[in-house]
Amino acid sequence: MNQRPNILLFLTDDHGAWANGCYGNGEVQTPTLDALAARGTRFRHAFTPTPVCSPARANLLTGKAASQVGIHDWLQEWIPEVGERDWLGGTRTLFDYLSAGGYHCGLSGKWHLGQSHLPPRGADYHFGLPGWQGSHNGSYTYARNGEMVELVGNKSTIITDHAIEFLDTAPGDRPFFLNIGYIATHSPYRQQEHDRRQTAKYENCAFDEIPPWKAHPWLKNEGGGNELSEAELRDRYIGYYAAVTEIDENIARVIAALKARGQWENTIIIYSSDHGCAIGHRGFFGKGNSTRPLNMYEVSLRVPLIIAGPGVEAQVIDEYVDHCDTFQTICALAGLDLPADEIFAGESYEPLLRGERMAWENTRYGEYGDLRMIRDERWKLVWRYPSGPHDLFDLKADPAELENVFEAHPQVAAAYKARLDAWYAERNVAALSGLRVKELPLHNHKEAWRDGEREGRGLQVY
Repeated sequence: MNQRPNILLFLTDDHGAWANGCYGNGEVQTPTLDALAARGTRFRHAFTPTPVCSPARANLLTGKAASQVGIHDWLQEWIPEVGERDWLGGTRTLFDYLSAGGYHCGLSGKWHLGQSHLPPRGADYHFGLPGWQGSHNGSYTYARNGEMVELVGNKSTIITDHAIEFLDTAPGDRPFFLNIGYIATHSPYRQQEHDRRQTAKYENCAFDEIPPWKAHPWLKNEGGGNELSEAELRDRYIGYYAAVTEIDENIARVIAALKARGQWENTIIIYSSDHGCAIGHRGFFGKGNSTRPLNMYEVSLRVPLIIAGPGVEAQVIDEYVDHCDTFQTICALAGLDLPADEIFAGESYEPLLRGERMAWENTRYGEYGDLRMIRDERWKLVWRYPSGPHDLFDLKADPAELENVFEAHPQVAAAYKARLDAWYAERNVAALSGLRVKELPLHNHKEAWRDGEREGRGLQVY
């Protein structure tokens, strides 16, 4: 009889913490996630270390900083030399550790770390999205256990179908680990891209939870200009909210499958997103790469984190945690010992889930290319190598991050910069560091950094 818990990790794409009822949004419909939050632990302050897809996923799956694994931007996997490469190389992931620890492992949905057409090392079951993930509905060629299969329909539904197939085929004498990766909250946001049954729920929504639109001065121009009409804005709002509810309904399907198979009481469910997402917030749509220079705004960094299951208390946690901590915690929940000679970027918060108190450091770190960030309850320093522009925000006085006080507080900036450098000194592999990203193969496996644009511009996405 299996005594260790099953672990089910939902890792959604572009779902901001703010877009959940249990995080205070009174308009978006997330009854399943709200119920999980009420049953278990909700983290009020959960962050991604990198506000873009591939490196954020690498953070959670390896427990290491981007400058330890060498993935610094999103991977354009439809380019053969990108999609066919194993970007994690020899870096071990949750699949490696959990499989070696006796878990039956599966992935249904997004991987986005290279070789998405193949099962990850350690995976016993694989249903993935090779190449570009495409639109949310229609025909798409998926990878299923090494074979390509063309299916027509809604991607969230199809990913859920195969997650349930994994549950049906998992052996009863071993615990399982299942990673479900939905893409519904990723662009395109337009409501015509989404299920009409879901978009209809928001036709009369006031969207009071979204601030009035005013284009950010650093807004990346993606062809439509910076001026959006009320109709265009509303179209995006409806599509995004519909996508959130679509995900919520599919999570309910997975929960029903767990209950029908007698696996509900012994399964720990973790729900999070790779990074945050602005839907007009701060004057942009998307995340860290939606502005030039790249940004580390709260809306790009804050993710939902809900954990429910056996041994997890019903509570709200105020400690600041990130994906690297969640990696450590999953390993602890599975009873695994990590290598003592490896340096990781997080700590396990597993005692907090049980309702215990523990010493915890609320300082969080992050990076995106040659941008690095340190933040705590009071200050956030964003340092753009080699020469700026740099940001310093007083998060107590200015939680909306509207006033950059870098010039006004040089001593604070210097102190936090020293702490930032000290932390990364231990978590920086020279050949893989974001500080020499010009020399690294990036998402398109080409030279994506222009010498004339390096200073103060951030990593370029083409």
